[in-house]
Amino acid sequence: MKLKLIIVLLLSPYFLFSQTTEEEYLYVTYGYKEQLLKGLDDKKGYAWKQILEYKFVYDNEKLIGHKSSLSLFTFEGLYRSGESHPCAIVSIFRKDENMKKRDGIFICLPHPKSDSGVYAKMETYFKEKVGFNAVLQRYYILALSKLAVLNAQN
Repeated sequence: MKLKLIIVLLLSPYFLFSQTTEEEYLYVTYGYKEQLLKGLDDKKGYAWKQILEYKFVYDNEKLIGHKSSLSLFTFEGLYRSGESHPCAIVSIFRKDENMKKRDGIFICLPHPKSDSGVYAKMETYFKEKVGFNAVLQRYYILALSKLAVLNAQN
């Protein structure tokens, strides 16, 4: 529930009209990654546009040798053909700047007024599949804040 509140407060201006459908949620969370892995074209009727790249140094203490790496969150909007606002945003986390985008963790940020089922899926996915530790959660919130500031400026 906290994640939904953060998304609603920070990103509401990005989403003026388009609610995220369950099909779009599944495309953003699973299909886009599959598309990149297989080198396929965008889903018919949709286009992706990069919005923000947030870089930070992540010190992963669990790795042998206490490795630090330049990590990043990339935010991209999913646009329906003919619309000027995204119907969903994907946040792609990469532990290392050199990782291919397709190998990252894909997190869908649905429209704030989307069906409650879409938000339930997002919350379950975030808890069960993403599993950010406290440090990565802090960086994720900072990245979302940067996205909100960028949006306020536009």
